[in-house]
Order: sequence, then C-alpha cells, then structure tokens
Amino acid sequence: MATMISAMTTTAVFSVILSSFVSDLKADKRDAAAMVLKQAQETLKSYVSAVPGEATYVPGSPAGHWTAELGGVWALREGNHDVSSLVSTLPLTVPGQPAASLSYTVTSYPCGFGTGNPPNYPTACKRVVFTLIYPD
Repeated sequence: MATMISAMTTTAVFSVILSSFVSDLKADKRDAAAMVLKQAQETLKSYVSAVPGEATYVPGSPAGHWTAELGGVWALREGNHDVSSLVSTLPLTVPGQPAASLSYTVTSYPCGFGTGNPPNYPTACKRVVFTLIYPD
C-alpha cells in the first residue's frame, strides 16, 4: 500500500513539474514571437522614404532591399514577402518540428500623393500585415 501511495505521489509531482515546464516553453515562444514581430516592424519602417531607390535615404543593397527577404525585391513592394530567415533559430524553430515562418503582405493604396508606377507603387501609402507561424 505504501508503495502505491508513493508511486501516485511521485506521478503527481512529475505531472506538476512537467506541466510548468511546458508552460514556460510556450511562454518563451510567445515572448520570442512578439520580439521578432516588433523587430521586423521596426526594421521595415526604415524602408519608408520619399526616395525609395536612393541608397542615401534607405538601407539595403541594392537600396531598399531587405537582406532578410528571400525574394530580393523592394521591401515595400506590393505583394507577399518571405522573411523566414528571421525565425530560423531557437526557440521558434526547434529541430524535429516544422520550421517557423514569417512573412508580410504589402498592400498599396492612394493617399493624396498618387501611387507611382507598378509593381512598387513608390508614392502610395502602404498597409502591412505580418504572419508568423511557429509550432507550439
């Protein structure tokens, strides 16, 4: 009987320890995800310029191209942009689990300055939506 009580107590203790460990891992991932998104938003803001093709006014090589973006186009070009290289490390990408991905979609719309020429629409206002997917 004492062995049975000891086994049940041990199981309960390990259950509590493991559940708190899992909760901490999820919290770490949520914190890392929030940080990556904030950094990506702040970086993308630096590409906003009245002269998007001029290296003096915008970062990147060539000017306006975000090195994290796999497509090699202007960072604020209309369409979908893959910046998954920003989430290729722990804790968001774990070996043996599906890889995390981060992308953003740019939509251009007129806001009083005209839109400029497609596909960049350099003088249009931009709406950006980020999408971050990572295994829980």
